[in-house]
Amino acid sequence: MDEGEELIVTIGYVLGVLILAAAGWLAWRNSRIIADQRKAKGAIPAVSSYTVQVTRQSDGNESARMTPLLEAVYQEPQGSVRVSLCRVNGTISELKLDHAVQIMEHTCSEFSLKGEAVNIAPFRESVRNEEEDAALSRLEQALTFQRTQA
Repeated sequence: MDEGEELIVTIGYVLGVLILAAAGWLAWRNSRIIADQRKAKGAIPAVSSYTVQVTRQSDGNESARMTPLLEAVYQEPQGSVRVSLCRVNGTISELKLDHAVQIMEHTCSEFSLKGEAVNIAPFRESVRNEEEDAALSRLEQALTFQRTQA
């Protein structure tokens, strides 16, 4: 090898070491930023899933693994029916929020044709994030509109 080739190889090694050092420093900074964010926000919440539960008023079987977000009660000739949008705690096998809201709207629409809406009650204290809050507001508005149209 002549002097020119040795110089190019040396420059290549130096650049490689500098790139590896910069990558290491960036990875370290990124881990510090993530650690600071976790301290500020607390623990990362588990993934939530949702379900729509339809029960007769007399059933009253509340599950400890479900947190109600909105409840609509309808009076039919056969009795009261409660339709609840619930967050399912500790599992991800149920529905995504948007799909559960669509099912809740459809189910309540069917019950509003059969009977009278007695009560629509959101549980704002159970809301965990902005996505749930926005979905609850949209759903409450849609159900209230259905109620006035019936």
